[in-house]
Amino acid sequence: MKLNHANLVTPEVTALAGFFTSHFGFELLAVRGKDAFAVLRGTDGFILNLMIPGKGETASYPGGFHIGFLVGKPNIVHAKQAELADAGFAPGEVQELTRGGVSSTTFYCHAPGGILVEVSSSPA
Repeated sequence: MKLNHANLVTPEVTALAGFFTSHFGFELLAVRGKDAFAVLRGTDGFILNLMIPGKGETASYPGGFHIGFLVGKPNIVHAKQAELADAGFAPGEVQELTRGGVSSTTFYCHAPGGILVEVSSSPA
């Protein structure tokens, strides 16, 4: 079984789509409904749908909710953190973390619409 897609609700569909296409290699496949819905495809074929909240609803996620990207080496984590800082996104500092006995080089950044993104690298 393979994870096929995820839907994220955001008041900033266009800005969030631009974030993922410009900085994480996604391809914009479609935009529908006056920028109310966007379909993106990752380099691995994963589909990411972005949609505005329903009428009278807000885009909110529980504490700790985030999207995580795993990259091959710690130097890529540092480069991505610098790239996002240069683009004005104010990512957090790169940290050396250990969770469940596994070490990682990690940082977090808020994307447009408040979506929390993690970028990390772990030894194989």
